[in-house]
Amino acid sequence: MTAQKIVSAFSLVFLLAGIVPTAQASTRSDIDTNEKNYAPVTSDWTEYGNADVKGDGRVELTSNGSHDGYVYEDVSIPSRHEGEYALFISFTRAEDPRSPLSNGNENIAGLPYLYAYDLDEDGGINEYVTDSTMRQHASAGTGWKVAYGIQQISDDTDSMRLFLKQASRNGVTDDGRSAWFYDPGLFIVNDLGDASDVIEAYRDAVGDINDSFHVRYDDYPDYDYATGTLLKCSGRASVYSVTSGNDLKLFPNEETFYAWGNDFDDVRTISCSRLDAYDVVGTWTYSRASFLVQFYNQPGVYTLDNNEYLRLIPDEYTAKRMYGSNWVSLIHVYSQSDKDEFTFSAPHRTMR
Repeated sequence: MTAQKIVSAFSLVFLLAGIVPTAQASTRSDIDTNEKNYAPVTSDWTEYGNADVKGDGRVELTSNGSHDGYVYEDVSIPSRHEGEYALFISFTRAEDPRSPLSNGNENIAGLPYLYAYDLDEDGGINEYVTDSTMRQHASAGTGWKVAYGIQQISDDTDSMRLFLKQASRNGVTDDGRSAWFYDPGLFIVNDLGDASDVIEAYRDAVGDINDSFHVRYDDYPDYDYATGTLLKCSGRASVYSVTSGNDLKLFPNEETFYAWGNDFDDVRTISCSRLDAYDVVGTWTYSRASFLVQFYNQPGVYTLDNNEYLRLIPDEYTAKRMYGSNWVSLIHVYSQSDKDEFTFSAPHRTMR
């Protein structure tokens, strides 16, 4: 059976492909959220090293040997927000993160990431904001993505120090690698459901960001794609992954797609004639743990899919719909050090 004969149960729209050198965008893309941004002006960020805050809302960080540039900003947190949630978020783009080195290794470099901690009134650090969702991964390619971290505001938080930085594989010293950010923001919201709404608003705007900075939809060269590559074709909703046998395996719906830790931004759009040349050999399924996951001293509660991927439940109503009125009794609390054993996937949508 070929890809042409598969009909998917869900509709997706993607704006994907390689990035070409861009001119500055003449207009800014609005984020469709009513939440207040406490760090809306990129010109307020302090530059350090090879960092360039541009007038169009972008920040470029470049590397000179082992010295990476970064920018930071201190944002005051009014005491009335105690117990609420701070969401640090930005569009990110890595520039050619997998280019080959002369020794044959991949130049996994220039990966943008967010870094933050909250401070008390004496300038002491209360707690660091750390999540795998705060760094763009090399597998995500060169398009614009969304990175974010969420922190509950403690009673002695006076301000938050926010950083835009870049990461590289240990030992990579090539000059010229770049990380980009666009429209970073700090949103203070009432609950995790409101945080999820802001995250979705950013995700929904990714296509507009690519358009604003003149993303070109190049035709991919005529070669077989690596195992695990996500593919679709123009005008069709179905999404597949390439198998080790160079066939395709279908994701039957959005829930299954997310349960395997995928991101729609990573899907490559190719011609339908090329997609139809593959055989479809199966359909993805997934398993979900009967318990829920929470980390010590952190508010988020997650489902665990395929024993690896965590998905945030946005609110209590959704948790009850998914697991019943006794959902709290199903929570297993892990230490902060256990976070590295999991991968964070897309949050669940609220069921309200």
